[in-house]
Amino acid sequence: MSPTTKHKYTESHWMVFALQGVAMMLSGLYIMFTSREDVVHMTLVIGITLLVLACTEILNVIHRKRRQRNWGIALGIAIFELAIGSAMLIGLNTAYEFHIALLAGYTIIRSVSSIVAGFTAFTNMTDRFIWVVSGMVGCVLGFAILADPGLSEVMFARLFSTYMLIFGLTDIIFAIHSRDELGQEKEERAERRRLLAKKTKKGKR
Repeated sequence: MSPTTKHKYTESHWMVFALQGVAMMLSGLYIMFTSREDVVHMTLVIGITLLVLACTEILNVIHRKRRQRNWGIALGIAIFELAIGSAMLIGLNTAYEFHIALLAGYTIIRSVSSIVAGFTAFTNMTDRFIWVVSGMVGCVLGFAILADPGLSEVMFARLFSTYMLIFGLTDIIFAIHSRDELGQEKEERAERRRLLAKKTKKGKR
């Protein structure tokens, strides 16, 4: 494979999406059902989750760089999530409106990137559908959070945890699909090698 060959972000290792999906699902479920509804506690959970996502993206950068793949997008995502997560934790005791605006912006940007990826990175209609739909729902939730700076803690928790659950589920579904496709590709390559070996043997006779 040529070192100049560019690979889309969605061609990252399936474990990247699986880990991110699990992290978002667990965090979303916790925020949705926890009895602790104070802002500081929710901010702490969300900030840590974003740092986990950033660390996963850093591993993705290393993986893609070793494979001589286009790793710039993964690095950009890692820096973005690291910045948002760090801002959440550093500003743990700042005004509630600050966290609302920060997470609304994060939700909208990540959702728009999901829609763009859905239309540009997939030929498989199932993958395209789940990424575009989840991005559209995420945009709606992000603008709903942004539209009301005085949103109650309970409503905010429900909206943002819904976003995390949707995107977590999307990542997990895509990870499973990517793993299955990778297995099929390996089987096809093995079959081609077997056929080539048979032709080579026949040619030597």
